[in-house]
Amino acid sequence: MPHHPVLQLAVSTQDDGVRAAAALSGWLAYGLMCLTLCWGVFTSAGWVRRATGRQVVRSGHLVLATVTLAFVCSHGLALLFLREERFGLVNLLFPVVAGAPLRHTLGALAFELMLLVAFSVGLRRVLGYRRWLWLHRLAYPAAALGVAHALLGALAGGRFGLLWLAGVTLLVPVLTLTVLRFLPARMLVSARIIEEAP
Repeated sequence: MPHHPVLQLAVSTQDDGVRAAAALSGWLAYGLMCLTLCWGVFTSAGWVRRATGRQVVRSGHLVLATVTLAFVCSHGLALLFLREERFGLVNLLFPVVAGAPLRHTLGALAFELMLLVAFSVGLRRVLGYRRWLWLHRLAYPAAALGVAHALLGALAGGRFGLLWLAGVTLLVPVLTLTVLRFLPARMLVSARIIEEAP
């Protein structure tokens, strides 16, 4: 049975729209992920607490994390509707078992780690501080997996040059703040990055 050209055009246009929505939500998720990680470092290190107050800083981090997860969800769901992608719900939930492409596997694992970190916030009192902190620090490997997913996705989509410019620009502050976060405080004081507490 021959394909009707009008129907074929409609499917192609729909796929282009879904592809554009997936790409846009992916870009926004990437940018927000970088911003959330930076704000999380500010929150945990207390570097902006004096200017705004601890509750405002923590609430800001929570809002950024929630919006990031929303865009990650919309990115993943948009991929489910693309007809030429061999990406299903099983790939999204069990990427390693389903044999998904590496870029999809990394993205799904990043999302699952982000969800685990988000759920751990509600279990902080039950888990105790040390266990909660260990779980919450899984945000760093989740971000690393998200960056690898973005790089491989940009390579597959032929947009690596754009990601290299925009993605690395967003990634540099994240890496810098992450390194500073885990350096001993005395090194930061001696380098005059922070002031010694009175």
